[in-house]
Amino acid sequence: MALKRELGFLELTLAGIGIILGAGIYALVGKAAAVAGEGVWVSFAISGVIALFTALSYAELSARFPKAGAEYVYVTHSLGDRWAFMMGLALIVVGVASAATVALGFGGYFFRIFGIDSLLAAIGIMLVCAGICWGGAKKTAQIAGAISLFEILGLIVIIAIGLPFLGKGFAIPSIDLLPGIFSGVALVFFAYLGFEELVRMAEETKNPKEMMPRALLLAIGISSVLYVLVAASALGILGADTLGQSASPIADVARSQFGDLGFLLLGGIALLSTGNTVLFILLATSRLVYGMARAGSLPKWFAHTESNQPRHALIASVIVSTLLLLPRDITFVAHMTDGLLFAVFAVINLSLLLIRLREKKPFTGFRSPINIGKWPLLAVLGAITSAAMLLFVEVVPLLLGVVGVVVAAFVWTRPKQARVAYK
Repeated sequence: MALKRELGFLELTLAGIGIILGAGIYALVGKAAAVAGEGVWVSFAISGVIALFTALSYAELSARFPKAGAEYVYVTHSLGDRWAFMMGLALIVVGVASAATVALGFGGYFFRIFGIDSLLAAIGIMLVCAGICWGGAKKTAQIAGAISLFEILGLIVIIAIGLPFLGKGFAIPSIDLLPGIFSGVALVFFAYLGFEELVRMAEETKNPKEMMPRALLLAIGISSVLYVLVAASALGILGADTLGQSASPIADVARSQFGDLGFLLLGGIALLSTGNTVLFILLATSRLVYGMARAGSLPKWFAHTESNQPRHALIASVIVSTLLLLPRDITFVAHMTDGLLFAVFAVINLSLLLIRLREKKPFTGFRSPINIGKWPLLAVLGAITSAAMLLFVEVVPLLLGVVGVVVAAFVWTRPKQARVAYK
């Protein structure tokens, strides 16, 4: 059964901003400062550029193939079923790991504000988000969009507080910090995750070939500007050492200027932001699982729908994400997520290149800019930079992620019949 097309441009854009903003600034800017020092704002800027290369490829591919399976569908058309299956599994791992990472960030803020165990808080927000997603994409996107407005307001407050300190925050870092800056890029790239989740809502968007590319690029553009300004503001106010040691960096910035009231207000917005990201990740991951199951690459149980909602896929996504909370290590899970995503993004950029080279006549919808003939130069840069960033990801988390994908591939052997609905 097909999903219902009910999402508009504003809902998509606000949902995209909401899922992107909640993860990195509120959960990882302190961790990034610990490795990048005064170059933390540079790490965010470089990550934004790398993300933009790949976002442009996603924008074109989402216009070409507006399906719930998203990356699985793109790679099916470029590299074939076998690669598509592996990419789909990798992205499911990324989805559940991302939800766990952000939920742990939520738990950290919850503990600082209310003194309640962070793991219990993380499990709690996971269950609350699952309940909201149960109601469907339309209601979930509306809630996510409303929360996004509070997220943007909170970050604007931090930028306003930091205006007198931006000169210090934007100081050119020492060349000695370069390795740390690129390690920071590998870590804070997690902050830009979300644009790839958004395209999985294409099958529930009213006019996906036009709306999805515009919403995707606008969301990542707004988020990138806010990230760099907030990172510089936090760095200028707290300094690299204090920022790097903070478990709730954005709220601590507010406390340094407005006392406990500022901490509580920004801490509350941080809870909304991280919770909002968990909400949309679960929604999008369940759609990927549903799309693969409908195509025959996962058990048909996951393709079951109730009231046009893929609830079996949602249940599975929530259970696995909750299990990943148990180690409590946000940095470990973030590195596993980033490592797999860098590999996936390299393949997605390669997919656009192959599809372009094979097409007999140019696609008339959105196209990634800056091309030489059929060659999309930004997709080539996206593939190269994504592959290069694998050098800066911690090895153990990445290997565990890869092993998880390989084991899952052996556990479930794909049927051999053609996937007519997705061709």
